[in-house]
Amino acid sequence: MRLPWFKRNGIFFIPVSIIGWLILLCGIAYSVYTFIQINNEGHSVSDILMNFVFSLLIIGAVYSLIAYLTMRGTKDK
Repeated sequence: MRLPWFKRNGIFFIPVSIIGWLILLCGIAYSVYTFIQINNEGHSVSDILMNFVFSLLIIGAVYSLIAYLTMRGTKDK
């Protein structure tokens, strides 16, 4: 029996276990860290935002992939 870490609600993945919440918090913490690093090295607002949005898309894609692979199936409702 596999325990689900996430459940799908529309296009969003909601954590349902401790491991799911830890993955979400790590993603948020890494996003904040990435923004601070980009902000320290950036020269303009547009430069900072372009680099941050790209990093945020990568972080979101990794989160979505992990959530999709470990989510509760549609028959398990």
